[in-house]
Amino acid sequence: MTLIQFFRLLNRNLNLFLLCSITLAVVTFIFTRKLPKTYETQTEIFTGIASGINVDAVDNVKVDFLTSATEFDNLINIIKSRETLEEVGMRLLVQHMMLDSADPAYIGQEYWGHFRWKIPDSVEQELLVPYSVDSTLTNLYRYKELHWDDNRVKSTFEGGDSPYSWKRISSIGVSRVQSSDLLRIYYSFQDPGIAQNTLLILNEVFMSKMALIKSEQSASVVGYFEEKVNEAARALAEAEEQLQEFRIVNRVINYQEQTRSLTIEKERMEDEYQAEIAKQQAAMAALRKLEEQLALNNIMVQLGNDILNKKQELIDMRSKIAELETYLNDADLLRKMRAKAMHIEEEVRNMLATRYAYSRTTEGIPVSTIINSWLDASLALDAANARVEVFLKRKQYFREQYDKYAPLGSKFARLERDIDIKEANYLELLNSLNQALLRQRGEMVASGGQVVTQPPPFPHEPNPSKVAMLIMVGAIMGFIVPFLFVVMKELLDTTIRTPERGEEQTKMKLIGAYPDLTARSEVKNVDFEWLHEKSAALVVQNLRLEAKGKGSRQMAKNILVFSTRPGDGKQLCTHVMANEMVSLNFRVLVMGPKDLPKGETPYYDYITYKNDKDFVNAEHITELIPMGFDPMLYDYVFLVLGAVLTNPYPLNLLDQFNVSVCVTGAFRNWNRADATALEEFSDTLGFQPRLLLNGVEPDYMSSVLGEIAKDRSWLRRFIKGILSLQLKTGTFGSGKRRDTRQVKGRL
Repeated sequence: MTLIQFFRLLNRNLNLFLLCSITLAVVTFIFTRKLPKTYETQTEIFTGIASGINVDAVDNVKVDFLTSATEFDNLINIIKSRETLEEVGMRLLVQHMMLDSADPAYIGQEYWGHFRWKIPDSVEQELLVPYSVDSTLTNLYRYKELHWDDNRVKSTFEGGDSPYSWKRISSIGVSRVQSSDLLRIYYSFQDPGIAQNTLLILNEVFMSKMALIKSEQSASVVGYFEEKVNEAARALAEAEEQLQEFRIVNRVINYQEQTRSLTIEKERMEDEYQAEIAKQQAAMAALRKLEEQLALNNIMVQLGNDILNKKQELIDMRSKIAELETYLNDADLLRKMRAKAMHIEEEVRNMLATRYAYSRTTEGIPVSTIINSWLDASLALDAANARVEVFLKRKQYFREQYDKYAPLGSKFARLERDIDIKEANYLELLNSLNQALLRQRGEMVASGGQVVTQPPPFPHEPNPSKVAMLIMVGAIMGFIVPFLFVVMKELLDTTIRTPERGEEQTKMKLIGAYPDLTARSEVKNVDFEWLHEKSAALVVQNLRLEAKGKGSRQMAKNILVFSTRPGDGKQLCTHVMANEMVSLNFRVLVMGPKDLPKGETPYYDYITYKNDKDFVNAEHITELIPMGFDPMLYDYVFLVLGAVLTNPYPLNLLDQFNVSVCVTGAFRNWNRADATALEEFSDTLGFQPRLLLNGVEPDYMSSVLGEIAKDRSWLRRFIKGILSLQLKTGTFGSGKRRDTRQVKGRL
């Protein structure tokens, strides 16, 4: 649809649109003229979401757009939740129950009567607890639950016009003030005191609910982490007690230091042990060397022993001699004993002389020197053996300590690792608990940071009446709805309508179009006389061109006019074409199945035939012409057939026609039955018929005739020039309208 077609459609139905618009505006006025006055008040709350103080960071922390939008959505949804609104309604009702009479600051006289009807004195005495809002509120909740099916309770808490109904309070508006931290809430009601106090109560309920939500939300998290921290602390204490008991039982103060010290001592002992072994080996070697040197002096040693023995024997003998000389005076015995003593003394001297002979070694070293050296070596070896024995015992001690500490190491490491894991878990949970506590405190600060920056003022003046706006909206809707309906109807219309769609759907070449000349308000500015003359002249001109050369000059041009369905207006179109040809000084004969309407005076000859078996079986066109008519006297002979889709037609006559015109109404659809009937008729005819589109809207005739003569104002000519990009005024003509005559409709 082009812009010109769009504005033509608007112009054709403008009266309908205006009528609907005015009607709906009048109806809106009737129903809204008695609307009650409303009073609106509003309040603003600072939320501190984006620029408030945070416990985690005292400085202002920038919050991303998504987070702030989510926070504001949460606040708005909580404010408009049913639970919040129901509590507001309940508290508003309790406030009115505390009053003794109507007070404009809280409730006007009119709504005080409504309140007294909803809460009679008997109910008020049952529920009201003087000077206790919470107790009264509790009683009211209980009363509502017990009498939930009572009509008065329903109308009070569920009715759409009750100031205590959540449905009525849900009409509050909540919005964010631009990109700030402010939240604006506004509310309208017929009573100014109720409007103001509803918002005052809403602020209190909303803030307390937000604080409760924030605290409960974080309390569960804090409780969870406190429980887990206690469990982790108990597990850590148990692990530390196990480690302490392990150290006490195994006498371990510091396992790492003790094992390190034990290793160092063992290494040092090993070094000393190896050094002592070396000393022992050196002493043994020296002792063996000295013993080899003293190997020849064994006799001296033996002599020394014998000398000592003899010496002792001599001493014993002298003791006995002395004893004998003292106690006994036995001379013989004494002499014998002295002689024996002399003999022993002589033996000692001999033995001493012999021993002196062996007092030096073979190397000439004094034996005393060797003996001293041997004694020193012997003593050193004994000392070395003693120390080696001690080191061997020390090695056994270290071996026992290693056997003790080796299995303790893995268990000690396991206990320490268990403590480390439980300590890390405890510290992590403790950190999470601190974060949760910090977050809880932050939430409490944030919820407490919501400040009412603008309390709702008392609305003294009512809102401007919306009657005018509603009437305007009704008028606009009354115009738009039928307009959209007409546009959709136009877009969804599948009728042929235009010559272009006629050629596209019928697959026939257009010979002309005849307009719908019914006088209607939407086409009252069209020059019907001009449109009729130009359409008829164009059709006849194309018809003559089509018939030219298809017949001899001595014979009449036979033109077949038909349609696929009845009611397409083929009789009218034939009448128009015949009259136009007569005006061109041609002789015309028309044969049709119907009589001409009464009052019509054709300028051509007209014959009515009967659509019977004689007509269907006719062999020549002259069989249809009665006596007195000579077909050779006519320039053009028209034969109008009935609808070929529903009526039989003479097959033997079809090859006697030079031109065939298919008349189709622009006001109907073209479907498969029409196409099939046309295809079969064309095959029988032997050539493709031409299309004559009848009943075309005058505005659509421009594609056939060009510019349509209309009586246009200068404004319409200017608008059309802009839409069609033709800015020269001569393009549209003078805009004058000639006298018109009424042309009757389809025959």
